[in-house]
Amino acid sequence: MQPQRIKTTARTRIVVLGAGFGGLTFCQKFSFEQADVMLIDRQNHHLFQPLLYQVATAGLSVPEVAQPIRQILSHKRNLTVLLDEAVDIDAAKRTIQLYEREQPLSYDYLIFTLGARTNYFGHDEWAAHALGMKTVDDATRIRHDVLLAFEEAEGIDNPKRQD
Repeated sequence: MQPQRIKTTARTRIVVLGAGFGGLTFCQKFSFEQADVMLIDRQNHHLFQPLLYQVATAGLSVPEVAQPIRQILSHKRNLTVLLDEAVDIDAAKRTIQLYEREQPLSYDYLIFTLGARTNYFGHDEWAAHALGMKTVDDATRIRHDVLLAFEEAEGIDNPKRQD
């Protein structure tokens, strides 16, 4: 399937919120000839979430599932990557207020690719007992806890407690 071409006028500004699969794919496929594209994400890396379980179980290291966004898109001219977070959008004025900037950022086209959060199916109280696995921090925290549990089990002489 070919990506759609957006008709642009001289120096159209396109803002992409989120550098997950959707935002990254857009930036890789879009032709930048007549547009400036700004990609905004809270993280400076693209994360391949399907392999986070491998990080959590010490099968892979973080660099194997997280790659710097600027490195992935380094060949794209007219592309700016900002490490920031959108806190307000004024659709009528076509502006975005970012957390780290005083002045709003204007755009001609806005693309949302913000990703997902852990779903507790209407039971938010489960969050205290069921760890999510959507970020590198989540996976490394789980790996830390699992490896410490193995270390603790190794030092226990009572086979019933080792289980």
